[in-house]
Amino acid sequence: MEILRRDKLSNHTTIRLGGIAKEIYFPRNTDELQKVLLSLANNKFIIIGNGSNVAFRDGGYDGIVISLKKFNRDLIFFENKKIIVGAGVSCSKFAKSLHKNEIAGFEFLHGIPGTIGGAMAMNAGAFKVSIWDKIIKYKLISSDGKIKSFSRKQMSTLYRKVNINRKSYFIEAEFFIDSKVKFKKNLILEYAIKRKSTQPVNQWSSGCIFKNPNSKYSASYLIEKSGLKSTRVGGIYVSKKHSNYFINDGNGTCHDLEKLISFVRNRIKKEHNINLDCEIHIFGSRS
Repeated sequence: MEILRRDKLSNHTTIRLGGIAKEIYFPRNTDELQKVLLSLANNKFIIIGNGSNVAFRDGGYDGIVISLKKFNRDLIFFENKKIIVGAGVSCSKFAKSLHKNEIAGFEFLHGIPGTIGGAMAMNAGAFKVSIWDKIIKYKLISSDGKIKSFSRKQMSTLYRKVNINRKSYFIEAEFFIDSKVKFKKNLILEYAIKRKSTQPVNQWSSGCIFKNPNSKYSASYLIEKSGLKSTRVGGIYVSKKHSNYFINDGNGTCHDLEKLISFVRNRIKKEHNINLDCEIHIFGSRS
């Protein structure tokens, strides 16, 4: 198992922010993950996926970071009308694999910059479909290394929210293949073109910063309506292409990011009387 010591957390987040981590573990399978969790029984730690929707403060993180980026990242198993996939598989890889096998209904995952486990943890989605719409079973590992299987109905989910015990982590999902959904050969390409035209796909960002507050207004609409496109704090600025994406120009700090988030939230509250909740999770020490 790979272990990095005193490494920059900015190397492990898609927005490229974060100070130094004491240690970062990269378990490749269930056995390695169990051993890590058991060894850290009395230690502070955090588990991340591909590093999207997360940022670390400039002072770093004083606990242990466990990255599932390499965890069962090749586990995609087809069985009758079911698909079993590991938490470390990237959403895009999963979507491409299913598309290659002409299995429809999962194209929305292509382009989501994270792992299946990370997507499960926040109920990620796109094009009016969320990942938990497709799950029928899942596996969790607890902080003491115990693994249990559950049915979909045992997990309560909302828009971009999953009510999971904070001491449990997703390691596997089982999806149902709906044969009624017609396979469209060009759908992944259509989604990719739409993403590229509406989102800053090749820039350093965490994905969407805020959850959409309701079905009437999106966060990006409110930000744009308030004239905040291109608003900048230090090296972090609001994207011109999609205003719910905050971009790191290469010189940004997490302090810049938090100041910009606070500024935007206060403006939206003042002008629209709407509270924006963050999708991004920020961890670590401020200095």
